[in-house]
Amino acid sequence: MTAGRGVGAAVGGAAAGVTVQPDLVYGSEQGVELHLDLYLPETRPAPLCLWLHGGGWARGSRTARAAERLVPVAASGVAVAAVQYRLSGEAAFPAPLDDVRSAVRWLRRNAAGLGLGLDAERIGVWGASAGGHLAALLALCPDACDGDLGDSSVQAAVCWFPITDLTLRDTDVPEGPPPPFLTGPPPSPSSEARLLGAESVQQVAVAARAASPVSHVRPGAPPFLLMHGDRDGFVPSEHSRTLHRALRARGVDASLLLLAGANHEDPAFDAPSSLAAVAAFVRSVLLSGPDSSEGGAEAAGVS
Repeated sequence: MTAGRGVGAAVGGAAAGVTVQPDLVYGSEQGVELHLDLYLPETRPAPLCLWLHGGGWARGSRTARAAERLVPVAASGVAVAAVQYRLSGEAAFPAPLDDVRSAVRWLRRNAAGLGLGLDAERIGVWGASAGGHLAALLALCPDACDGDLGDSSVQAAVCWFPITDLTLRDTDVPEGPPPPFLTGPPPSPSSEARLLGAESVQQVAVAARAASPVSHVRPGAPPFLLMHGDRDGFVPSEHSRTLHRALRARGVDASLLLLAGANHEDPAFDAPSSLAAVAAFVRSVLLSGPDSSEGGAEAAGVS
């Protein structure tokens, strides 16, 4: 594997054959540059998928767990664009969604000029936790600005343990013990309230519903692969189950893969079988063309 500056330490010693193009500027907001890193497989042209990190919309990094997650998926033949987006301490929703839409547009405009062998006509998105929430919204919410700014649509979505209904977070019942990264008392205001720029979700219930993927399920949405642990002590699997049911009810190709005994951000998600499910789904959907329904349940092995 070869890597430029910026992400070399995060992915050092990873799979051979993966090239990293780091710190590409895809946009700027209020004078602050926004970056993405490209993880490129040896075989090209390659299907392209965005990666959106978790962290409660308030923290996290596009390079976190890159060696464990992004490099193996790239090694399997999927180009991954790890995208920086504005956090809640920098700007309230819909800023992070606007950022990832901008990243899609930038990739479509520049894929050919980069000379990296990327197929950006059909793009997927993959995200975890807060990133899974943004991935679902990106897939479900066409942007009215696309006619002026360019196509920000995606054609496949992989959501790991996503928050799909912000209005339920205050009453969610954990299915397992708190994951190891949860220490100390819950933040106040909550992560969801901070995302919305409010003191509480109840104060902005209409905005919370509008920022929830379950509110935007529609016929014709792209195929989804949802993956969740059934012992999630932070975001119960009912978030994925509910979105899965809603998608299927509207005729969307959607698969749900429940990882037995897995908690939030569990190491089981970084296991070869989990990453293989992601890569197989993305490759099947993006390479099959817009009129095919392959890649849903069959790619994940669960419907």
